Amino acid sequence: MTLVIALNCKNGIIMASDGQATIGSSGGPVRVEAEKIFEVNDTTLFGASGTVGNIQKSLEIIRSIKDLEGDWNSAVMRNVKQQLFPIYHADLQRHVTFYKTINPNQIPPPPIADVILTKVQENGNRIIWHIAPDCSDELLQDLGYACTGNGDIFAHTLLKGYQIKEIDVEKGKLLAYNTIKLGIEVGAYGLGEPIYTWTIEKKESRIEVEKLSDEEMMALKDTWLSWREAQRELFDKIRIKPSQK
Repeated sequence: MTLVIALNCKNGIIMASDGQATIGSSGGPVRVEAEKIFEVNDTTLFGASGTVGNIQKSLEIIRSIKDLEGDWNSAVMRNVKQQLFPIYHADLQRHVTFYKTINPNQIPPPPIADVILTKVQENGNRIIWHIAPDCSDELLQDLGYACTGNGDIFAHTLLKGYQIKEIDVEKGKLLAYNTIKLGIEVGAYGLGEPIYTWTIEKKESRIEVEKLSDEEMMALKDTWLSWREAQRELFDKIRIKPSQK
């Protein structure tokens, strides 16, 4: 179970995720702690939901594409999809062929990878690129955010009320933490701690990709707890005027 989000803030990109994954075993699914956001190169991050094996294959392929180190254009992005699609298609065919021999009327969900790639280009432009399991894709930086995983509808509900492109990275970290933390607390999506947070920022003449340290995540949690308390206090002060009949 997974929730990965990407935020396009005014001075950089944030990616955050929960830290639980489900892997297969001979006795059934097993939940383990797992990172879901990875550095592709000095300007790019990768996050995905889906089957662990397919996510690993996707990351390996994407890391091997050297053109992703420079600025992206339509040719570079088309090449990425052309390299991913045969892998996804072959896994789907193998899955369907195998389970048809067992029960053709009850084929379980196939292995997939639903990928989000984020990048800050040399000119400062920020990209959030979503690649679906069928390799259809969309650019979401103008929307301001992207989500993937079984908690994505919950995340959309929380994030759509914010003007994300107008907030800075520091506040964006808090918003990202809030989204993942509340998704975990709901308990309906199988999400779990720890929470992982990464940033991509252009600082002066260079672009920096950074993962928040344990100490930074603890400080972020403290700020989040203060924010939650302030929300409760504000709610207690609200007085609703009675309707006039």
